[in-house]
Amino acid sequence: MKQLTKIKENRYFMEVFPFAILFLLLLVFGLGTGGRFFAKANITGIFNQALITATATIGIAFIYTTGNLDISIGAVIALAATVGGKIYLATENTVIMILVTLLICLALMAWNSTLSVSLHIKTTTAAIVMMQIYKAIQESLVGAVDLTVPFAICSALEKSAFRMVTLLLYLVLAIVIYNFTPFGRAVRFIGGNENCATQSGLRKSTYIRLSFLIAGVGVGLSAVYTIIRVGTITTSTAGSMGMDVMLATVLGGMSIFGGDRSKCYAGVLGAITVVVLNKGLLMMGVDNSLVQGIRGILFLLLVYLNSERPDVLPTRKQF
Repeated sequence: MKQLTKIKENRYFMEVFPFAILFLLLLVFGLGTGGRFFAKANITGIFNQALITATATIGIAFIYTTGNLDISIGAVIALAATVGGKIYLATENTVIMILVTLLICLALMAWNSTLSVSLHIKTTTAAIVMMQIYKAIQESLVGAVDLTVPFAICSALEKSAFRMVTLLLYLVLAIVIYNFTPFGRAVRFIGGNENCATQSGLRKSTYIRLSFLIAGVGVGLSAVYTIIRVGTITTSTAGSMGMDVMLATVLGGMSIFGGDRSKCYAGVLGAITVVVLNKGLLMMGVDNSLVQGIRGILFLLLVYLNSERPDVLPTRKQF
């Protein structure tokens, strides 16, 4: 146990570990499937799914950095994608569909932050309750017949540069805000030591609200990508996204408890690893229920390895 603690406290451990995990998974699944894992169709599928998870995780990093946890992401994406799909079927306007989907996500994430900041409900508790409410609304909107956006529109958007351009713009903007602005330094300060940040005069509520709004943009883009990717919205759409985002966060080398180990770009690497893990296990014939168990065990292990959070003054890395 002491040896394990010494390893995880090494300053370079969480920098190298995410790459090592991804390399190991690629090696195991490549050998285990006789090379089928690296087939073009499978790699394309991994890329498309990773785009969705990565974009949401980049935004959610701002929430996690403040020391808060929101697990309602999957329900938010599903509801926004459903409303966006219905708007497209009513207007046949792609731009309106995208804008409405983004606005729905922003509104829902803003409401989640209001429950936490204004009503003083713990973020995790609020997320659990709202997840059920959002899911119920989404199921009622979908109804007995699945919602289907025309394949031609989804295919055209998928083949265009829309997803890559918007993802890169959002990633660059997030990195700039996170690492080179007073706002980014403040949220890391709050996550690293909330009491110290409050004593320093930072208005925690304002930064948490803004963090949820920034996350809302990423979640909104993920909802748009979901429409493009699947075309057909069902009651199970984005069902595992909440867990995927948390797992991608820790697999990318970021702590979900906030502080100086936080980094918004961790989600990109983590998202690729999550999708590789899911696809690889299924291709090797592992039952889906067992896959979920493996993911859960891996998540707990990674949380333990990256769970250091200072109780005293913030470190110099936060400034």
